[in-house]
Amino acid sequence: MILNHRVRSAFGVRRSAFRRDSDQKRQVNVSHPLGDMAAAPHVPCSGRRTSNAERRTVFPRLIRSLLPLCAAALGVAAEVFTLAGGAEVTATVLRDDAAGVVLDLGRQVVVVERGDIVARRNLAPVAASETARGGLWRRATLPPAGLSDVVAQHGDAVVTVRSPVGLGTGFFIDPQHLITNYHVVGGETELTVSVAVRGADGYRSRELRRVRLVALQPVRDLALLAIDPAELDGLKPPTVVLAEQPVAAGDRIIVIGNPLGLDRSVSQGIASSVRRAFGGLRFVQTDAAVNPGNSGGPLFNARGEVVGVVCAGAVFFDGLAFAIPVEDLLDFLVHRDAWLYDESQPNSGVRYLPPPSRTTP
Repeated sequence: MILNHRVRSAFGVRRSAFRRDSDQKRQVNVSHPLGDMAAAPHVPCSGRRTSNAERRTVFPRLIRSLLPLCAAALGVAAEVFTLAGGAEVTATVLRDDAAGVVLDLGRQVVVVERGDIVARRNLAPVAASETARGGLWRRATLPPAGLSDVVAQHGDAVVTVRSPVGLGTGFFIDPQHLITNYHVVGGETELTVSVAVRGADGYRSRELRRVRLVALQPVRDLALLAIDPAELDGLKPPTVVLAEQPVAAGDRIIVIGNPLGLDRSVSQGIASSVRRAFGGLRFVQTDAAVNPGNSGGPLFNARGEVVGVVCAGAVFFDGLAFAIPVEDLLDFLVHRDAWLYDESQPNSGVRYLPPPSRTTP
């Protein structure tokens, strides 16, 4: 790679440099450490034995050459550097010290001197085109993140949904609308949503009682709820991001929910299968811990994007749970007019108790 700014090769890898005429700026062709090691084995083709000094450099260079792979495995976020002369470089930072920063450019590793950096910023999430009507939801591809980062950034969007028949989990897709399972609300109209509000002294629970049923899809087990804006009273709940790409078998999975009412509990696992079918419907199978109360909660990938909606778990087996794929959630949201809640229908939440039986004398 040819860079028009002053850089020096990282970890002593070979380079070829030449000067431009009057401005004395260097252009450096930097080779990747792995490529350099491959070109310098212990015994060269000439048959000359490698000296002790040369041999001592092999192991340190091997370790340093593996740093880009370690950074990728740990999910280190990339940064954007503006250099003297106006060039911009997007790369993962492997090391940052007073002399400069070590950058992983994929096939190459370079060190940019501190004086040549004009500005630096974190790489913003790559926003996708909005496909939601009225901005009801958002899809995007987020940068890689660790487990604690996913919980810190997206955990506050997860809430507890209570109805007369039980409780479950839900999550905000915009500041007024949230998703849960149909079987969590069960057609009931007396719903309560508990939101964990983060403050300077920690979290406090806030109950939202003016909750409205917007759309119900009993076959796919999905429900769309809305909060009365007047009750929010300035509260702006965090929202989740729906994944652009479907989850694949083997991907890391994160579940945040309220098992047995224990709010904001976190578990993780992998996507065991993405082609599990029951009753003509497809599910994502995961080995993450799922218990009663997790239903309706989000299934996150390693980036913090929602890839499914938790809906079921095996009662007598560990490591066997299921979620609705995000593609089916998007289909429900796009065509929600087909499943709008109608108070005039029998599923209005009014339950008629059977009359007492007559006793014959």
